[in-house]
Amino acid sequence: MEETPEGQEISTLPQELITEILIRLPIKTLLKFLCVSQSWLSLLSNTEFHKTHINFSIKNPKMTDYTLAVVDTVSGLGKICHVYTIHSENSCVTVVKHGCPPKSLPLSAFLLGSCNGLICLFTGSLELMLLNPCTGKFDVFPDLMIQYKVGDGGCYVRYGFGYDASVGDYKVVKIFSFPQSEGKHVNMVNVYSLRVNSWTTIQGFDSGYINGNVGVFANGALHWDGCHSHISSASSEIVTLDLATERYGKIALPSYEDGCIRWTLGVSGGSLVACCNYEEPNRADMWVMKEYGVEKSWTKLVTISSPVDRRVHISPLFVGENGNEFLVTLGTELTLYNSRNASFKRLANYVSGDFLQVQVATYLESLTSPHI
Repeated sequence: MEETPEGQEISTLPQELITEILIRLPIKTLLKFLCVSQSWLSLLSNTEFHKTHINFSIKNPKMTDYTLAVVDTVSGLGKICHVYTIHSENSCVTVVKHGCPPKSLPLSAFLLGSCNGLICLFTGSLELMLLNPCTGKFDVFPDLMIQYKVGDGGCYVRYGFGYDASVGDYKVVKIFSFPQSEGKHVNMVNVYSLRVNSWTTIQGFDSGYINGNVGVFANGALHWDGCHSHISSASSEIVTLDLATERYGKIALPSYEDGCIRWTLGVSGGSLVACCNYEEPNRADMWVMKEYGVEKSWTKLVTISSPVDRRVHISPLFVGENGNEFLVTLGTELTLYNSRNASFKRLANYVSGDFLQVQVATYLESLTSPHI
């Protein structure tokens, strides 16, 4: 038996049953429950509870809402942050904007990815941050800088953020890519371990040009689109890095027609999603890999034709359960596309064309701590 503050005795449920109940509740409710008692505070702060809650959310998508953290750069207004909740139910996707974005999300930040409710950001002051937008807790650590001799091609940087389940560690990957002749690139790769609290250099790799500033995390690995020619995407492929083994791999992209100019990658419901953007006509084919690592499992979901007055790339963010609605970035705008009537619904109220840049991180709400 356990006593309440008023001294009344209440029945104590088995710990396993309490956990089964709590993992089904919204994060806002769990945050309030932190103040119920010392035992509940201990339970809800436990790493194992966090893992159980996340695994339940992933395995039960019908009971799970995803959240979007969006930083828009708008002409004349600067950077503006919005947070949206994505709810998919009864063959309908609804996207609702929150009244107040988290104050802990700095507008100067550059979003580098999300995993298990944590967002990784570059703060703009030679520091990186892991942030839980739900709890407001964050951890800051130095970004890695290197000295190198600038060649004719210079150097560009790519990031990635994900979770190494084999040791329970969050890792940030930073790639310094040096262009060589004939479209080849030599990549120097460094990994930051939150558990060890330090950067290490791992074996690098050679590739073509790596599209996209940020890798996509799925199935324990980071994914980047690599193109072996600046002119044709005929040799495009997905370059992978397994965070547990630190080994590289390759995944072939789906078959596509002539005229593909850019692949964009995303993840929805734990599955890898790819968009093949064509120039003529201006459209994109969206594919999902239904069985990870099995190239024959690539399945075409939809062909999205861009508005006649827009020549932009489409990037996938979220695929509705009904298979008819898709949350995408249309160039620099966040848009919900409905394949039933080929309509686009812009989620922000600014005039089209005012958007200079959009950064998006999709995440599950959780109590995960950015400290290990």
